[in-house]
Amino acid sequence: MKLLLLSAAAAATMAIAPALAQTAPAAKAPHPHAAKTQTRADVQAHVGRMFARVDANRDGFITTAEIDAAQAQRATKRAERRAARDPAKRFDRIDANKDGAISRAEFAAAPQRAHRRAGKAGHGMAGRMLTAADANKDGRVSLAEAQQGALAHFDRADLNRDGTLTRDERRQAHKAQRAARHTS
Repeated sequence: MKLLLLSAAAAATMAIAPALAQTAPAAKAPHPHAAKTQTRADVQAHVGRMFARVDANRDGFITTAEIDAAQAQRATKRAERRAARDPAKRFDRIDANKDGAISRAEFAAAPQRAHRRAGKAGHGMAGRMLTAADANKDGRVSLAEAQQGALAHFDRADLNRDGTLTRDERRQAHKAQRAARHTS
């Protein structure tokens, strides 16, 4: 009986082995910014999705506080993923006095440190983007203002003015922007 079961299992394995060998792993979807080309409609849709994600109170405006909160949440998730991958490093980060034990105070302080670091980031690049997009200077950005700012950036990068941004155009625009930043 055992021999019959083993034979059947071996036959089944040999029958499906070629199919398994030919099956390629599913390709990971490319990041939207890594796409070969991007249209104005793509930019508008992307800004709409990001706006909806950040507009926590759903009032139709994004503020610096909402950007800070979104960045803190992203940083916390990133830290949790990292900690899940390497518990020893997480332990070392939490063990502030390096005595080999985590006190109640060290444990309670650990998430707060991650939030403080992430909260400061909103006043950097994201804060500058918010200020630039705030056309009426009321301290908050509407979806229309966000899309207008993104499309203006798109138009500056669309060198041949065909309404499609290629990877090469993005690279050239990035180089020009970096050069302008370093000369001023």
